Amino acid sequence: MTKLPEPGQLCCGFTAVSQGRIESLSASTAEFFHPLSGAQVLCIQNDDRELGFSLIYRTPQLDETDACHMAEHLVLSSCKKYRSRDVFFDMDSMSYSTFMNGITDTSYTCYPICSRSEEQLLKLMDVVLCCMEEPDAQTEPHFFEREALRYELETPDSPLLLAGTVFSEDWAHLTDLDENADSHTARTLYPGRLAANLPGRAHLHYEDVSREQVMRVLTEFYTYSNCLIVLYGDMDYGRVLSFLDREHLSLHPAPLNGGSLISLLREPPIPGFRCSIEESPAYSGSRGSQASVIDYALDLSDCDEEELICFDLFSDLLDHSASPLHQTAKREGLNHVIQAFLDTLLIHPVFKFRLYNGDEGDRDRLLRAVRMTLEEICEKGIAPELYRACVKEHSLTDRLVREGVHLGCHAAEEIGRYWSLTGKTDYFALYERACARFAEEAYKDRQSQTLIRNLAQRLLKPFAGALTVTVPVPGLAEQLESQRSSFLERKKASMTEEEISSLVAATRSFHDWNSREYGCRSFLISPKDLPAPLEHEPFCERTKKGITGFFSPAPVSGVFCFQIYFDLGFLSREDWPFLALYQLLLTEVDTPSLSSIRQKILEQELLHDCTFDEAFPGPEAGSRSRPQLAVFWYGLTADFTQSLHFLLELMGQASYQNTEQIISALEKYLPDYDLSQGENASSISYALAESAIRTDARFRAATNGQEIYYFLKDTLQRLKSEPEYGRELARRLFQTAQAILTKNRMLFVAAAPADTLPQLKKAAFDCLGSLPDCPRQADGVSGVSSFRQPLPESSGQESSPADLLPAPVMRSAVSLDTPSQEIRLMGDFAGRDDFKGRYLPFLIALSDRILKPSLRYRGGAYDCGADFSLPNGYFSLWCTADPGLEETVRIFRQAGTALRSLTLTEEELDGYVLSAFSQAQPLSGPLNTRMRLMRRKAAGICTETVDALIRDIPNASLECQAEAADLIQELIEKGSLAVAGSRQAVERAARLFERTEHLHS
Repeated sequence: MTKLPEPGQLCCGFTAVSQGRIESLSASTAEFFHPLSGAQVLCIQNDDRELGFSLIYRTPQLDETDACHMAEHLVLSSCKKYRSRDVFFDMDSMSYSTFMNGITDTSYTCYPICSRSEEQLLKLMDVVLCCMEEPDAQTEPHFFEREALRYELETPDSPLLLAGTVFSEDWAHLTDLDENADSHTARTLYPGRLAANLPGRAHLHYEDVSREQVMRVLTEFYTYSNCLIVLYGDMDYGRVLSFLDREHLSLHPAPLNGGSLISLLREPPIPGFRCSIEESPAYSGSRGSQASVIDYALDLSDCDEEELICFDLFSDLLDHSASPLHQTAKREGLNHVIQAFLDTLLIHPVFKFRLYNGDEGDRDRLLRAVRMTLEEICEKGIAPELYRACVKEHSLTDRLVREGVHLGCHAAEEIGRYWSLTGKTDYFALYERACARFAEEAYKDRQSQTLIRNLAQRLLKPFAGALTVTVPVPGLAEQLESQRSSFLERKKASMTEEEISSLVAATRSFHDWNSREYGCRSFLISPKDLPAPLEHEPFCERTKKGITGFFSPAPVSGVFCFQIYFDLGFLSREDWPFLALYQLLLTEVDTPSLSSIRQKILEQELLHDCTFDEAFPGPEAGSRSRPQLAVFWYGLTADFTQSLHFLLELMGQASYQNTEQIISALEKYLPDYDLSQGENASSISYALAESAIRTDARFRAATNGQEIYYFLKDTLQRLKSEPEYGRELARRLFQTAQAILTKNRMLFVAAAPADTLPQLKKAAFDCLGSLPDCPRQADGVSGVSSFRQPLPESSGQESSPADLLPAPVMRSAVSLDTPSQEIRLMGDFAGRDDFKGRYLPFLIALSDRILKPSLRYRGGAYDCGADFSLPNGYFSLWCTADPGLEETVRIFRQAGTALRSLTLTEEELDGYVLSAFSQAQPLSGPLNTRMRLMRRKAAGICTETVDALIRDIPNASLECQAEAADLIQELIEKGSLAVAGSRQAVERAARLFERTEHLHS
């Protein structure tokens, strides 16, 4: 890598301003200033081959019409050099990019792109920058009408309609309780100030939206003197800087009267403490009581940036369930989920304490608990063991940063938020300095904890504060829908005949324009320049004491990741609800040697990012096709043995006779299991579609569905009303734990540094090998005979473990508390020798040329597309925030047939090859790359088959379009369909489904 210039050096029209380091990214940095344009550029140089480019503008939210969000959409639609119906989706569908997005926040708008090809990244950068300089949206109003908001009138007698991509997205968040709470709290804390304005609120302010507002954003904010460009990875920085100067920045001098917007974003808050009770829309039948969000928000706008990072670290201490905050809240009678966090999404930093599932009566108790906690910390500090655990977790998180993907863009978001408010780019240097400062006190006694005691003192005396209760109101969502309809009726009634005729003509003109088929492909690289598929790292397999282990050395230092697959063959289907409760109670119930609080501290210290996930590989896994519980975590290699012993104690030694602790845990976490809330719609539609074609997904759906919520709710009621039920429940939970904790058919996989892998391997076999072969018997428990006996691996019996699962439902729909639909159709090509990698580019073409024109551009959905998973052997057609349903399903079902008659050029197909090749190879860090291969082996997935599909992608040609379309259509017709949406839409389309269900609380 070429060394970055020293401060003061001139380089390609830029002046180097500063140099630095980002240790967590193993990166050197250099900041540059471009005197002619006024642009700032930050280069982050390391050996990451996923290169990143992010263009960031400072864009304050002047009101709540979502004008900055609309501008974000408009600029990447088309421009003078790259004319298109939507060039953003051209790039997304026809380039070798690994990540692409547009992000609007309260203080900035960011356009991030990643690619593993420098040549491709340069071409995409050119598109983005040209779009910023000469967007066609400034001269063509139809782009505003499509992307932002428009009124439609098909005929003089038709109803007046309101549509638009951003409007549809915002309306889909109508019942989002967290988002509504954020907005209400911001307005209470900063009344009448710019800081009260949040993006994503156009659905409540549609009467005030105008094209003029959005054009003002483009004119005033989209200048290079108001931008930061972040470059990341192992690229030729001289080449890239020369390109920026030559092709763009030097052609756009800074305006003579241009000024910084930072002062606008620093508008001082109004001092004082304010309270409010606000309403959040919900649909009839939703929970209204014990469902509110309560926010206690404290303004920190008088803090410097390093202090704010310390406050962020301090929030992790308070947010821990073993912290004084949670203990004090319990003493105050608040057995709720309570979060403490630094909210940096507003233009002023805010420290928030948020309580979920409360009522108005909990407001004062939360305030009292917070203040008592802060006073206690001022006086006594924090328990050193909790402090050390939090610091250790932070350190491990930083060491694992390179396990992430799209790091250049994620780092740019952090830097962009900081830059938009300060004009500086040294965020990570401040972060590392603040972390070191914070960690210094972790090994001191309580009385020496000066930093956190001072932080607590600052929170006790804020410049401004707010206490806001956001209450979901069932029926209010329907009322707002009715208000929108009434507004449109009144608006039409007020129009003259001439205005009506004009709008009918304008509607026709828009649809004619919007139906044009044109795009841009001049940013393509040649498929011949694609790199070879990534090489796989080897791993070894060993069996000892009846346990099988997979191991892979990784080029990391001092960290590992580990996953155990426990056999669930001793559990019957009737036991599965108890499996869910068993997992809920982990760290919530004392063991003979560890209190619940101590468990939570050790979990943070030893089981980093620990997850429990149900698995049930299909028949291709052979003898491993059975229900399993997969437990995964990261850690420090020095802690491995301790972490494994601690995990087994958590899982096997809980004192389930402690009914009081079980009741407390159920009361606190029960709402988290309620899937009827609108934010679950996307994950539900995916889970339902996948569960129809995969045993693994069907098992997860059966052990995590709404029926589990009903079971837990009933269990809580019985524990409170039937004292004797506690003994029966303890017996069932003990049996569940013993049925899980066996070495029967156990498998584990591990990735760690080569020098420590042998010791880790030995410790794992020794520790796990001490588990019994089958469930242990205990006093008062009927023993092994009470457990289902798993079938021998070669029993020859006709029944199989898959018989435990419910029958698949190929077409299903659920209704819940949401105003729009999430729709997914999956086609299953696993095991199909006739499905070839060369067909995948045609799926991308189907998305780009059939789905998006019909559903996004004309149908009003926020987004749609087609994606695929080669290891899982399926593709899916999807649509999100869709105001429709039946028409979308019709288009999905005919998509393969439409693909057959689609006219494609060789150049277009080349673009789809690039995109498919990129999507087929998801990126990951050194540990997770190795874990992924071993997990495939465990699930019976043939990596050679996956690789063969990837290698075949560049062989796509127009000659195989018909056979690809026919096979895709066949798979669509046999595929699974799932919808999660509004009750009205689902009931209206009930004939499309084998089963419909309304989820309720």
